[in-house]
Amino acid sequence: MAPAVDVDDDDDPVVAEYDVFITPELEQQLYVLQYINRPPDQPLTKANQSQPSEIRIKPESGFIEVDVPINIRQNYNKPQGVSWGEALRKTKGFGQKAYGTAGGFERVMPRLSTRPGATADAPAAAAIDNDDNFEEYITNFEDANEKGHVLNTQIFGGQIMKDEGSAPSYMVGTFRDDQLHLTKLDGIVQMRTEFHHLDATGQLDAVNRRREKESQEGVKPTEPKAFLPTVKKSGGDTAAELTQTFFKAANQEKWAKLQYSDEDSEAAYEAYNERLFLTDPAAAPKLQSTMNNAQYLDSISAPSKKRRAPRRREDLIEISDDSDEVEGAAEG
Repeated sequence: MAPAVDVDDDDDPVVAEYDVFITPELEQQLYVLQYINRPPDQPLTKANQSQPSEIRIKPESGFIEVDVPINIRQNYNKPQGVSWGEALRKTKGFGQKAYGTAGGFERVMPRLSTRPGATADAPAAAAIDNDDNFEEYITNFEDANEKGHVLNTQIFGGQIMKDEGSAPSYMVGTFRDDQLHLTKLDGIVQMRTEFHHLDATGQLDAVNRRREKESQEGVKPTEPKAFLPTVKKSGGDTAAELTQTFFKAANQEKWAKLQYSDEDSEAAYEAYNERLFLTDPAAAPKLQSTMNNAQYLDSISAPSKKRRAPRRREDLIEISDDSDEVEGAAEG
């Protein structure tokens, strides 16, 4: 049996002390992107050969997407990569700008070139059926990749969780010697893998099914239809109507591209030093608390129940085990 070791539970020494500073609000927005399903030992950096090739944002709806290159020369299914790459290329060719939630789950369906009334500049469905070069793309894989026929990008996407005032406020901290500088965040984004290539494949299948159906049944001529004008409310207030309005607005909002700087680049270090530290800590005003220690502990503690006054014996009701009579019942 091992000898007993004296443990002093009250021994909790202070190992370090830091002066805490709060930086002023930034003119630019500051977000933290959390990659939920990517291992922490695989950062999106140039040194790890995974520097993002593009970052885009929809400021109003809050959607963000990050494009990360895929290593297509190692453990890569070339036929499947060509198939998915072509699906994305073709759907984007007839006007699809976004997929999934960032696109409001909307699909752009091209007009058939044989449909009466189709304009010359309208995207035709016949253009998406050009798969004669599929084997050639696989044979000349490198050339096909350079020309945009191969899925060579992994997309991470998420929506900004903004500080609405009721939720906790998050801050990012940076250390410099014995100082801790805190900068308020404008929001957090949980980034997850997006499967736009599957959305594009399903969209392409829907277009081909429609084209096949109309080739068998024939294209119905466009006929004038009578309509009755009605007055509709500009917007509903139910959950379903609000969601529909939000997705419609998200689909119509255009992407804005952002400039990306690798974490080891000079631009990244300059932004780090300029934006996440207080310029003159010596001149910073000191925060003055309006509560003492006891008041602070009371404010963060759960509310305590007031103790009830002990009851007097004459107020108690005693019930005998031998009879149903009540003895000493208090009258009230």
